[in-house]
Amino acid sequence: MLVAGFISTILGTTLPGPGTIYLHQGLGFSTPVRFGDTITARVEVKELDNETNRVTVETICFNQDGVQVLGGWAGVSPPQAPRK
Repeated sequence: MLVAGFISTILGTTLPGPGTIYLHQGLGFSTPVRFGDTITARVEVKELDNETNRVTVETICFNQDGVQVLGGWAGVSPPQAPRK
């Protein structure tokens, strides 16, 4: 689950960023992560619904050998721009 926490970090700090509300997530662990592994987490926008202010992202983590260790998706509500 520590690896899944990397995804939360990306969503809350980078994409979409601060103020993001984490709504739900689906995860699949495909291979073990071992002590000493270096993990790279990637988040890619798959669906954007401006009407409901919802974003669905694909979530993937790889180890240092390029082997996928986690795959899934997350649904978030990004911060809205201030209205003028």
